[in-house]
Amino acid sequence: MTGAKTMLAFFILICCSFRIPPDNETDKIVMKAAESQLSIYLDKIQQGHEKEYGFTNEDNRENCEVGKPYRLIVFNNEFYNGDLVEYTNYLEIKSQWRVPVILTGTYRVLLTVDGNVSNLTVSGIGGTELAKVLQEKSKGMNVNDAFYLLRVFQISAEFFVSEPGNSFDEAKFIPLPSALSAISALNKNKKPSYTLDEVQQMVKEALTNKPVNKEPATKKKTNTKSKKKAVK
Repeated sequence: MTGAKTMLAFFILICCSFRIPPDNETDKIVMKAAESQLSIYLDKIQQGHEKEYGFTNEDNRENCEVGKPYRLIVFNNEFYNGDLVEYTNYLEIKSQWRVPVILTGTYRVLLTVDGNVSNLTVSGIGGTELAKVLQEKSKGMNVNDAFYLLRVFQISAEFFVSEPGNSFDEAKFIPLPSALSAISALNKNKKPSYTLDEVQQMVKEALTNKPVNKEPATKKKTNTKSKKKAVK
């Protein structure tokens, strides 16, 4: 009986040591959808335009494969329209993914996948520079984490996000070059990664300090015609 209890305890310990990632199944479904339409989009690349999509004319694109998806997240309307409440998550998860196209171990370009998991479709291909940056920032991250791409369209800033749970409490927000250019606080702190609260605060400050583009005032037209002298 003691031996049976020991085996049971050992089994439970082993099971608990493996965490099932929250988006693991979703990632597989998204990758399958991207894989099914990969050749269609690669065939659209015209001869002489390979470099625009991260390839050379000597690459054998038939050997391309898809990688782990990056799901799009944005801040919700409450974030933009009200004051920040500490420890509040203002993120909104979108039904869009950027899926890397990999050849010889390098991210060459990204496929955009849209829709719900029961009806996914590839809507575009592009983002060669973003693909390179995402591969660089993803190095060393746990592949079992959910990967996200946070986009702040209002200031053209992006973050790579590695999330081990479901609440973003433990997520690592890593600024991409676009964020470093748009948010001055990132250049002062110079940390490799940030928490959700830190990012929300810095983005809010950047939005507040964003210069307003005012339309130039229209000048009143002046009458350049000389008045006729009265005939005596």
